Amino acid sequence: MKHLITHTILSAVLVPLAFAAESDTLTESKNRIEQAAQDLNKTVAQNSDLRRFTYNEINKLDDEVIALTKELRALERDEEMRTIKTKTLEKEVDQRKAQFTYASGLLNQYSKAFMTRIHPAEYQQYKEEVANIDQSALNAVNEPVKEINERVKVLSLGIKRLADLAGGHTYTGKAFGFAGRSIEGSFLIMGPSVFFAAQDKISEGICPMSDTGSGYPAFVSINKSGGAIAQVIASGTGMLPIDGTMGKAITAEMKHPGGQNKALEHVMLFGDIAKNMMFDGWIAIAICVAMIGVGWTVAARKILYLNKIEKGNHDFMREWRKMANDLTTLERNAEAQTLTETPAMKRSPFYEIYHIGAGEITARVSSVKSGHKGLSGRSIQAVRAALDAGLVNLQHKLTNGLVYLTISIAGGPYVGLLGTVVGVMITFAIISKEGEVNVNAIAPGIASALLATVAGLIVAIPALFAYSYLNNRIKNITSEVKVFIDEFVSKMAEFYPQVNEATAPKFSDSEDI
Repeated sequence: MKHLITHTILSAVLVPLAFAAESDTLTESKNRIEQAAQDLNKTVAQNSDLRRFTYNEINKLDDEVIALTKELRALERDEEMRTIKTKTLEKEVDQRKAQFTYASGLLNQYSKAFMTRIHPAEYQQYKEEVANIDQSALNAVNEPVKEINERVKVLSLGIKRLADLAGGHTYTGKAFGFAGRSIEGSFLIMGPSVFFAAQDKISEGICPMSDTGSGYPAFVSINKSGGAIAQVIASGTGMLPIDGTMGKAITAEMKHPGGQNKALEHVMLFGDIAKNMMFDGWIAIAICVAMIGVGWTVAARKILYLNKIEKGNHDFMREWRKMANDLTTLERNAEAQTLTETPAMKRSPFYEIYHIGAGEITARVSSVKSGHKGLSGRSIQAVRAALDAGLVNLQHKLTNGLVYLTISIAGGPYVGLLGTVVGVMITFAIISKEGEVNVNAIAPGIASALLATVAGLIVAIPALFAYSYLNNRIKNITSEVKVFIDEFVSKMAEFYPQVNEATAPKFSDSEDI
């Protein structure tokens, strides 16, 4: 600014002077100088005004800067406060999210536990409703308020359930009866006890706490209730067998009344299994019972028969040892009735073989001129053949009827297995119609089907033992008869010396045999 003023003054002074020196007079120069001074004063005044204006503007700008600085500081403080508030809100949001997650998880766990902790009889009542609530909650996973509201509905169901249990709650549904079949009926839940009355009014009882895995409770019939349970369910008044053990005590009492032992309990289990037996199983068991009757009858009769013939063998051997040289002595004594023949002795295989041999000897013996008896070689061979034929007939007689035991041994298990296979097939067919697949539904049907296999084994095992025992005794008797035949032939060869074929009597072919 100062240079501008100086330059202006010099220009105003020097230019007129130079001009005046050249062309103007002093006066004109003086006038010009005065004029220049006036212009200079104006310029100085203008510069002063301009300087004051500039200073005023500068002061205004400084004031604005100060105001803006204050405003900036205020904004910075506001920003810091907002940041603090934002962090506080974020922490609060995180806490609320954690609380929501905890509450939602807790309600979700309660929803799952609700279906596992309730009585199996109630499962079919709440299953669909709880499943729909869970599905709605899963669909609202991005809407926390709606999700938590859906979760709370299960809690409301639980509270309502408690109220129903306290006052007694009745509803219709299904329970598993015999052979895994579902039975329509009405339930009454009174505290820890659940009672059931079939729709057909034939059976009623309790439902224990045991889970069948199918959504239907197991049904235990109480035969001595006399319709009291159905009456209470229908009318809401009456006497009920309240059991604080959720049916366990009643079930245990029914299984072993009065504390009966395990053996009797197992026997009763066979009765329960038999109640579930289907028609095809009863057919297999009936066949097995028939085979048992025939087989055991044959075995008993055969044992009695073998006992008698062994006694007869003993009586015969006592007489056999008394014989002298003539093997036909017993035969002649029997004909002359000088021998006491017991009924058991007549059944003796030794007696039958001896009778055959003695008859052959009597028919074939020849008397030579010297008065001594003898047999030819061919006659001895013919007698031996007749004795062997008698042994074969004896073996047939001894083994007669054992075929029934072999049939029982071989056929009994197969008949039982057939009944089991058919029973299992029918059980699975029934379950497929019901649409429920679980152990408690399958177990009764399979257990009753397996009873047919047990019956088949009961047929086969005793028959196997009896067959082995009888077969061994028959083999011993046959071996003893073979020894007796050898002894008979030896004595025959000794007591009846061989004679010439020419002197021996001639027999036809039929007589030789």
